[in-house]
Amino acid sequence: MAKKKNEEAAPEENQEQEKKQGSNTMKMILMIGLPIMVVQAGLAWFLISSFAQPTKAVGEEKQETETEGDPGKPGILFEFKDVIINPAGTAGSRFLNATIVLEFTKSELQAEISEKSVQVRDALVNILVSKTILELDGAQGRANIKQEIKEICNSILKKGKIRAVYLPSFIFQ
Repeated sequence: MAKKKNEEAAPEENQEQEKKQGSNTMKMILMIGLPIMVVQAGLAWFLISSFAQPTKAVGEEKQETETEGDPGKPGILFEFKDVIINPAGTAGSRFLNATIVLEFTKSELQAEISEKSVQVRDALVNILVSKTILELDGAQGRANIKQEIKEICNSILKKGKIRAVYLPSFIFQ
């Protein structure tokens, strides 16, 4: 009978030892594994935030400062009054009377625009004549026209770049 008691006690002791080993293993994992996971998460956050952000190329930054100038500083304005055209597809039954203002920061550009005013006005007329009433109308249409005017003027002018285009008067009849 003594052997039976020892045999019955042995499995209980084994279970207790296994529980102690299991809890020791769990403590070991928590004590070592958890700090390692925290360090890895911090390192991953640092790497992602440092290297995953988009960067500007040096050429783009130079071009942006050249065309935009100081955004807080008012630019020089050159106005083309009464640019009158017949929009595409109207067969002369409708017309547009627009005032177009170019803004720039380099003062030497004003003299160049005065010298090339005929070429610039012709480019403005060609852009507007090629548009239908639907393309000219609305906020998005005006934004597209301003961008086209800016691009064509910057291709004509060599001493500087146009910073912005304004359409203070834009009347359909």
